[in-house]
Amino acid sequence: MNNLYSKLPKFIQNYRAVYILALFIIVSVFGLVATFQLGLIWLLIWLLLLLLSAFFIYGFINSLGVDFQTYMTNLYGRVSISQTSALDQMPIGVMLLSQSGEIEWINENLTKTFGDSSILGKNLKDADADLYSFVESNKSGNSAVIDWHKGRFFLQVQNDGQTVYLLDMTDISKYQLMYEKDRLFYGLINVDNYEEVIQDATDSQSSQLIAFISGRLDEWAKKYHLFIRRISSDRYLFFGRLPDLKSLESDRFSILDNVREESLKQNMPLSLSIGIAFGISDLNELAELAHRNLDLALGRGGDQVVIRENDSPAIYYGGTSNPMAKRTRVRARMIDQALSDLFANADSVFISGHKNPDMDSLGAALGVWRMSRLHDLTAYIVIEENNVQRDVKLVMDKINEEVEASNNKIRQQNTDDKKDLNLISGPFISEKRAASIATEQSLLILVDHSRPSISAAGVLLDKLKSSVVVIDHHRIADESFEEKPLLFYVEQYASSTSELVSELLGYEDRRKSPLTKVEATALLGGIQLDTKGFTSHTGSRTFDAASFLRAAGADAKLLSSFGKESKNELLTKAHLYELIKVQDNIAYVVAENDVEYDSVTAAQTADGMLKIQGVNASFIVTRRKDKKIGISARSDGSINVQLIMEKIGGGGSLTNAASQLESDDIQEVSKKLYQAVDSQLKSKEDKQ
Repeated sequence: MNNLYSKLPKFIQNYRAVYILALFIIVSVFGLVATFQLGLIWLLIWLLLLLLSAFFIYGFINSLGVDFQTYMTNLYGRVSISQTSALDQMPIGVMLLSQSGEIEWINENLTKTFGDSSILGKNLKDADADLYSFVESNKSGNSAVIDWHKGRFFLQVQNDGQTVYLLDMTDISKYQLMYEKDRLFYGLINVDNYEEVIQDATDSQSSQLIAFISGRLDEWAKKYHLFIRRISSDRYLFFGRLPDLKSLESDRFSILDNVREESLKQNMPLSLSIGIAFGISDLNELAELAHRNLDLALGRGGDQVVIRENDSPAIYYGGTSNPMAKRTRVRARMIDQALSDLFANADSVFISGHKNPDMDSLGAALGVWRMSRLHDLTAYIVIEENNVQRDVKLVMDKINEEVEASNNKIRQQNTDDKKDLNLISGPFISEKRAASIATEQSLLILVDHSRPSISAAGVLLDKLKSSVVVIDHHRIADESFEEKPLLFYVEQYASSTSELVSELLGYEDRRKSPLTKVEATALLGGIQLDTKGFTSHTGSRTFDAASFLRAAGADAKLLSSFGKESKNELLTKAHLYELIKVQDNIAYVVAENDVEYDSVTAAQTADGMLKIQGVNASFIVTRRKDKKIGISARSDGSINVQLIMEKIGGGGSLTNAASQLESDDIQEVSKKLYQAVDSQLKSKEDKQ
């Protein structure tokens, strides 16, 4: 029976055939038993019938298998013929190669592309060396778009290089190229400092200035086939096609340098800020993105271009000069009024600097805390007291002593035990505590930073995301808030955030609650820190702010005591100076991977490195107390360290920038730094 079953056709060698055979055997056995009792004749008759039945069943099943195999063979033949015909007629080139590379078969479509019907049997390498190279490069099953035979093809190689498919994409590429050529970009140009320059000019000078700007922009637009129109006194709108934008990028927007340099020669210091958007079909959304890009360019200090495709990261050009200081205090007065209106609608104020706050961050926070007190608001400064620098800790201790002394005076003046004393709350509070007491009417003010990721009040920022005010002096990075801040006061021309806050305090009624000696000293310390002792990035308003703070009680001797260094700190800096390496007028320090350094010490070392003769920029890479690797960058203005730090996730300003990275290897971080510096220097050389 097993032999019989094994000879059956494969398609019926399954459980159904087994069931039929089992049933036949059972019936046969019962029949034999029954006929054996009836007699020998009936037994012989039954055996004969069984043999005939078995022969009939076998023949029937076998014929079914033969018929089915015949049907499948015919069907396979028809399908094979159809497949061969389809492969031959389909608009995809198909080629079969032997193991040694000979062309065994090629369809009609690919034969026409070759233009030679006699290539069958030739080795592909001899028939077409270019195609052979493409096939060899992609024989592992990869696909590629190749330029071949004056066309563009999609190449797919299978079966270890023995089957080749070629889809002609020449027409598609032409249409795609036409589409790319016809895509529009939208741009806005802002003439920086126009109002400040024009206010002191005569009518004749104003006309000359407008003619100068419009003339240069018209020449620029004609050169690059742009449509440009003036839409206000200091703003222009322009359109162009994407290939023209590529040309502008290749030129690195030399219009920025041309306008800045020519205007300086005419004693009219002007610069241009440009925002460009593309990649959006809806023109309203395209225009809105261009406006946002222009705002970003202005927020980063102006004199630069910001380009963005839809939701892609922004691309920057320019930004190599220091932002020019405005000549009026109108905006500061308007900001103070707007801030007063926000105070009027708030029940409490929370102020936060950046993580690991320095003297500028703390001084600005104390200034805003005092402003809040002037408006009779409960205010807190969000800070983690166990994670601050030595000078910041000294100021905080002095502030707490002042608050306690004021409360003692209140207690002495009110001896009635039953009377509720209006004691002053200590200004400093942890982030966790702040988040627990903040309400929907609370106001969150961020000072000395405009990047949510580095805020010391991250949890509070999530809770009060619709009630945020930003006061900062750094160039804005390409990082946005979840919701637009209620007030965004960022002035890159200012020396420090403490300078901005001091100006705002100048418009307040200080008779109600004047600045204390320590608060004024902390604000002055913030200005002194960011100006390197009033030697860098200062303007007339910087000294005006310092004068105001001195009049308010700032004490130079007290400030000096905050900045005194210990013997260990001096020795640490001396050790870091020993690690200095100077290359191409740039000083580098890469500290040990397993030694932690205070961020203030590292920053002061970077400042000191700039004093080396011939050094234009300095970078110091150290392991921080929070286990991250920090980079402090300084420049004399000839190298934009902000752009370098942005390449590795940081930011700052043209002469003062930093970055913090998560890494276990300080050498890997230093390699990234060297690459970013080389890239920036090469970009600067190409521009020149």
